[in-house]
Parts: sequence; structure tokens; C-alpha cells
Amino acid sequence: HRGVVQEVTLNTKHGVEAKSYEARYLGEAAKLKPLEIELKRLEDLSESIVKDFVYMRQREEEMRDTNESTNSRVLYFSLFSLCCLVGLATWQVLYLRKFFKAKKLIE
Repeated sequence: HRGVVQEVTLNTKHGVEAKSYEARYLGEAAKLKPLEIELKRLEDLSESIVKDFVYMRQREEEMRDTNESTNSRVLYFSLFSLCCLVGLATWQVLYLRKFFKAKKLIE
């Protein structure tokens, strides 16, 4: 059939969400009760959350270090630019004063 529009939806799961806690996969060997299976799922979920927090803390430390490094570079570049501008302004004033004295426009 040409011209028929079909929509395909793909739901993906990862980490704890992807793990199956059905009794036939997890509980058969250990003969776990439904409450024990739910506790196992919650334990895995809490471990996943702790791992995510540790990862986020490491990323935050890296970002902070990068931010501090960038701030110090900007500070040094700003000071260098300021020194260049002050030096050029001083040179320009001295040069123009010498030029105007040579042309006898100022004393």
C-alpha cells in the first residue's frame, strides 16, 4: 500500500529502568517474595542515584576548575591590555608634544 503513513515509536530505557524485576527473571532461583523484589528494585534505584550524584559532583569540580582558570586568564589579559593602552597613550602624548614643539605650535 503506497501512501500509507505509519508512525513508529521507540522507547529506550537504560540503567535501573532497563533491568527486569519480574519473578521469572529475578525471583525463581531465590524464591523471592514480591515485597523482596520491590525492595531489590528500590535498592538498585538508590545506588543509581548515589552514583549519579557522585558523577555530578565530579563534573561540578571540573567545571569550577575550568571556570577559575578562565577567570585568571581573563584577568591577566585585561591587565596586559590596560598596560598596553596606558603605554601607547603616554607615547602618543609625548610624541605629539615633541611634534608640536618642533613645528613651533606650542612652547
